[in-house]
Amino acid sequence: MSAFTGLVAYPVTPFDDSGAVNHAELRRHLSSLAVSGVDAIAVLGSSGSFAYLDAAERQAVIATAVDAVREANPGLPLHAGVSAVSTHELMGHVEAAVAAGVDGLLLSTVSYVPLDDDEVAAQCRLVAGASETPICLYSNPGTTNFSFSLDLIAELAAEPTISAVKESAPDVATFIERHEALAPRVPAGFSHGMSGDALIAEAGFAADAWHSGPASVLPAHFAALRAALVDGSSTEAARLRDELAPLMHEFTGLRKLSNLYALARAAGIDSGEPRSPLLPIPGSSRRDLARLLGEVPEPL
Repeated sequence: MSAFTGLVAYPVTPFDDSGAVNHAELRRHLSSLAVSGVDAIAVLGSSGSFAYLDAAERQAVIATAVDAVREANPGLPLHAGVSAVSTHELMGHVEAAVAAGVDGLLLSTVSYVPLDDDEVAAQCRLVAGASETPICLYSNPGTTNFSFSLDLIAELAAEPTISAVKESAPDVATFIERHEALAPRVPAGFSHGMSGDALIAEAGFAADAWHSGPASVLPAHFAALRAALVDGSSTEAARLRDELAPLMHEFTGLRKLSNLYALARAAGIDSGEPRSPLLPIPGSSRRDLARLLGEVPEPL
């Protein structure tokens, strides 16, 4: 069984008024999230602003996360993003994350010059051979200009430590089509996880995993929705989806990452503002998010 299954929550990295990482709030938030019903937590994903943190900050975030999650819920898997533009920097992040004791590594094909299949395969194999820590590949073409083909996923899944991929799709039907085509080509237990806030919000398919930033803010709601789909309770799933729909429609229409910081603040998480050069969303949009969040009923 892959380490990357179920509901994987991706929290923001909170910043204080000076722009420094707010470790006290990070610890508080992760301690609460660890006992909220999610199946795993992943720090330093896109939601965790990994691209805007230096190496020392990233190591410190992982250290705080390991301490907080292990204390609150020792059995909960904790993953960390290790992506970087250069392979040299990437391998430094891999070494630090493995040494800190995370349960999984998140690997995206970040590069200034878009990579080709051979370059991606070489880099993934290098990471796979560096430790026994499970790896989840991230197909994020909107940011990286690289999309993992099913052939490449199947090829890399032969590596013992590459046990998952997270990816989005234009719609749920396309994701299901890829899911069904990939399943017979990968080892048993390989996790084909769904990413993308809009795609998950449609919630017509549970997939092997949901990789979600909003789930770090609304863990009980996303856990209930996923459980309804896993159980085949279509009526319950439709009810929960309808309750979340107005909020998620507003959320997904706003600037990425800045919208998650605003949603976190509306939920009482002292997230601070996204790190420059990103700007916070306008005050009117913040108020709309807060209002819609307040209208979402608590899950039964």
